[in-house]
Amino acid sequence: MKHVSRLLLQTLIAIVVPLWASSQAFIRLSQPSREQNNVSTARQFIAGRTCTGCKVTINNEKVYVYSTGTFAVKKELTEGRNAFTIVAEDDNGKTYTKNITWYYAPVPPPRVTSSFRIDFMEISPKGNLEMSVGDTLHVKMKGYPGARATWFNNVPLRELPASQSGGVAGYYTGMYVLQPSDSLLNGKIQVRLHSGSETAVLNSTYRYSMMPHGIPLMGRTIDNMTYLTSAAEGDRLGPDKIGYLDKDVLLHITGHQGDYYKVRLSSHRTAFIPEPLVDTEIPQESPAVSIVSDAKVWGDEKADYVSVELSDKLPYTSTQMVSPGKIIVDVHGAYAEQGISTLLQGTREITGVQWQQPAHDVFRMAISLKHAPWGYQIYYEGNRITVKVKRVPENLSLRGLIIGVDAGHGGGNMGSVGLTGVYEKTLTLNLALQLQSALEREGASVIMTRTTEKFVANEDRLSLFRRANPDLLLSIHLNSSGNPVDVSGTATYYKHPFCEPLNAAIHRRLLETGLNDFKNNGDFNFILNNPTEFPDALIETLFISNPGDEEEMLNPQFQQELINKIILGLKDYLKNLGEGR
Repeated sequence: MKHVSRLLLQTLIAIVVPLWASSQAFIRLSQPSREQNNVSTARQFIAGRTCTGCKVTINNEKVYVYSTGTFAVKKELTEGRNAFTIVAEDDNGKTYTKNITWYYAPVPPPRVTSSFRIDFMEISPKGNLEMSVGDTLHVKMKGYPGARATWFNNVPLRELPASQSGGVAGYYTGMYVLQPSDSLLNGKIQVRLHSGSETAVLNSTYRYSMMPHGIPLMGRTIDNMTYLTSAAEGDRLGPDKIGYLDKDVLLHITGHQGDYYKVRLSSHRTAFIPEPLVDTEIPQESPAVSIVSDAKVWGDEKADYVSVELSDKLPYTSTQMVSPGKIIVDVHGAYAEQGISTLLQGTREITGVQWQQPAHDVFRMAISLKHAPWGYQIYYEGNRITVKVKRVPENLSLRGLIIGVDAGHGGGNMGSVGLTGVYEKTLTLNLALQLQSALEREGASVIMTRTTEKFVANEDRLSLFRRANPDLLLSIHLNSSGNPVDVSGTATYYKHPFCEPLNAAIHRRLLETGLNDFKNNGDFNFILNNPTEFPDALIETLFISNPGDEEEMLNPQFQQELINKIILGLKDYLKNLGEGR
């Protein structure tokens, strides 16, 4: 393993060093990417690289050049033309010059619509929609002020006072709750503006239709990698995931937005699910509320369990508490009869279970634990839903633990790129291999997503770890920002509350390297933060986009220090768990 890590490090140096080693002056810019640029924001950056030892000036002002030959500066533009001359000078006095120009025109502030017209409208939810009775549409429109505005079914819109719309009159808003008599017929929605004999009309960009009345549309999940989301839209990581479901879970579909079905979990809870993950070619019948009558709580040699019998495989959601340790599972579409048993049979981690009914069609299992949760799995055997609760290991040391290590990106997925030209995928693999060696020296077993330069789909990484079910999971990445000057530092990211202590322990140790603090961040939607089977940490070691951070990362000694700090953070986490016994 040492040989593999050393070989990869030599490859890394071979990739990067030629970019530094040239003694002849040159300039390669990452920001801006063109010589002529039109922008609407005043703050811009000049960032790139030159030869090691070269001096750089921008409009005759000296710029700091890092040992890697990189540099980054921030510029505040004035309105109009902004020209900059960048000069690199090598040890022989030879120079290389690059000229760049920004044309800065600020975005004009909103103005009152001066003629009778509609400027724009926004309807939410956004997208081509198929909806059900009771769904709500919201609209915002900008047009000529002081007029009368209407939209769906001639419902009037209210003009906002200028004090509520940035000092600009002419913004109209409204909402509409769909009724059984409504028929959208895959049509566009119109907003209208009326003033005297004049009428202005604007059609929606998207189309809207109603779900058929009568028997509801039902579907079943296709496998245990099916997940629910809180919306049909999201950021670059996709819509926020609520949780994973087992195979064949029954879902009541109430709408369609883009590539997602909208599903009714219970009377007060809806969610979304990607269309390909639901099989609707099943017998269609109205969903029935399931009565919970049989419950068991027991332990065996491997884990503790809570299990209840249902009339069908119903959807569920879960969350956790750390202090005191607790797992909370809601089964949607179920309610409990009186007198359910709470007898514990041979449990070692579970100290008690409370059966609760937070809503008439939501059955809750509140599972109390001796420790903070170490991980749990929810699955069905027939129509019996089971929560399998992991036990905190008796020996709280790295020796004997199974730890997943994920080297972020790889192959065609290069990740971010530093100013030197080094790829994130190269650095994450190098760090992951070093971490593997360090963990194995501590006596841990390690499961790797990749040990070579290759592409591995994120869904395959997730599937691997959910099948292997390690004790802990660490995903190694490097952060990036469009601001190469002000943004730097180390960060950890997690989604579930029970993963916060692991991330906090690692983050505290990483700060000992002297890196800036980019925080320990919760509720993060990265795919490997979503499982509940094990505590996980997304370690964004530092910002590859920042030349100072990148300079540190390309130092083998600093890489080793990072690995040492991660190991110490893991030991701190395990020690804190032991002290909580």
